[in-house]
Amino acid sequence: MTTKEGSNQIFKSANIHVFGRCNYRCEHCFDRCLTHEYLAPEDWVEVLEYLKGKGVEKINLAGGEPMLYPFLDEMCHLIKGMGFKLSIVTNGSRVTEEWVERMAGIVDWIGLSVDSPEEDDELEIGRHAQGVQHIENVVRVADMCHRHGIKVKLNITVVRRSWHKDFSGLIARVSPQRVKCFRAVTMEGANDDIPDTWSITDEQFAAFKANHAGIPGIVFEDNCDMVGSYVMFDPMGRWMVDAGNRKRFYDFEVLRREGLHSLVDVDRYFGRNAVYEW
Repeated sequence: MTTKEGSNQIFKSANIHVFGRCNYRCEHCFDRCLTHEYLAPEDWVEVLEYLKGKGVEKINLAGGEPMLYPFLDEMCHLIKGMGFKLSIVTNGSRVTEEWVERMAGIVDWIGLSVDSPEEDDELEIGRHAQGVQHIENVVRVADMCHRHGIKVKLNITVVRRSWHKDFSGLIARVSPQRVKCFRAVTMEGANDDIPDTWSITDEQFAAFKANHAGIPGIVFEDNCDMVGSYVMFDPMGRWMVDAGNRKRFYDFEVLRREGLHSLVDVDRYFGRNAVYEW
């Protein structure tokens, strides 16, 4: 098997979108097309066993908003019990101190998503829920995770309202072990209704990178890095592929027959620093 930077050229992580609904309404969200149906944890065992057999080490639970998934705790215990590292990407609005304390030692990483260092922008974008100040809540949840030994990843989606703003102060307050900056991507049939309100140019993303390049451990992911480089599953256990800027869904048997490498680019996967010290 070929290698890249000393690692086997196989996918080491996979995203499971356990729940398609969300209590936020972010204008640029490309997962609005996800089904609102979902599976129980036992229905994921076959997929997880397949991934384990292919060398996947880390499972990332995403949504929608995974904290709304009614079997989240059971799913976390299942994944951890199978020997995977476990991360959850959440908007943080439903995360409590009691839950973080209970899941310490089960959940390895919490990924918290922001689009701007300013609350007014998040309100305009739709990243908020009644009674929740998103930025302050992200800082609060990060503090909880640090206290209970769960690592924090800050996911920044760079959009038109924020590409020219300085995130260094927010990053310092969150104190994450990893910072990942995505350029918001347009997906056909998902978020292509109003892209002119949030999409940015190549030059604007380059400027954002230049302004934040000095932050230790920061990673930048442009659209060409992102699309076609993720191993993903939708809430019904279907293989979800976003090649060509359009989400496509395949039955699990198609994945068994064709293999991950048939529709997911492993070179892009490694090229976007997908494998790190987790």
